[in-house]
Amino acid sequence: MEPKNNAEKHRHLEWAIQARFKNLQCCLRLLRLLQDNPVFWRTQDRSAAAQELISVAFSLWRAAFLADKTGKREQVFAHGVSFLERIVEDNAIAYSQDKSSREWTFNYYTKNARYSLEYIHKRFPDFTIEYKIMAKRKPKERWMYCHELLDGAVDKFEKEIDNLREKAAISIAKKDRRRTVKEQRATVKAIKAAAKS
Repeated sequence: MEPKNNAEKHRHLEWAIQARFKNLQCCLRLLRLLQDNPVFWRTQDRSAAAQELISVAFSLWRAAFLADKTGKREQVFAHGVSFLERIVEDNAIAYSQDKSSREWTFNYYTKNARYSLEYIHKRFPDFTIEYKIMAKRKPKERWMYCHELLDGAVDKFEKEIDNLREKAAISIAKKDRRRTVKEQRATVKAIKAAAKS
């Protein structure tokens, strides 16, 4: 679906740029979370969650500029067939093919985001909100909904890491306190022993 006029095209581009900006901000937060806390992500479950978070982030990054679609079944089908034809004929897909087949590719990327969000929720129900299937969400609403869930999941993982850091700091402080008390007792004992001799 080509926009009917420049005003419509500009509205879509404005939305897409804002959506991509929101997504990139979340991607940067996620990147910091992953790079600054490698030990946290070492377990099998957390590593899988990291992979799924990256999957959601990329899928939404790509889908942002594909959201200007009609959603009509026959269009989705035609674009899907055209996309498959490009795969078979060219053995390559780039953004230009994604865009020309956006009736299908937008659905592909947002479904991928949804399935990854559902996977994370299944493994970490406290870290994500369950994806709620609604009868019909418009493309931009679907994108925004998935992005809100991604942003919320990144928030919760950030908080969990902060909590773990706080617990580790408290544990270290307690050990230091115990060590200090032991050192003080040893010093008193040494002074008493020295005073006796």
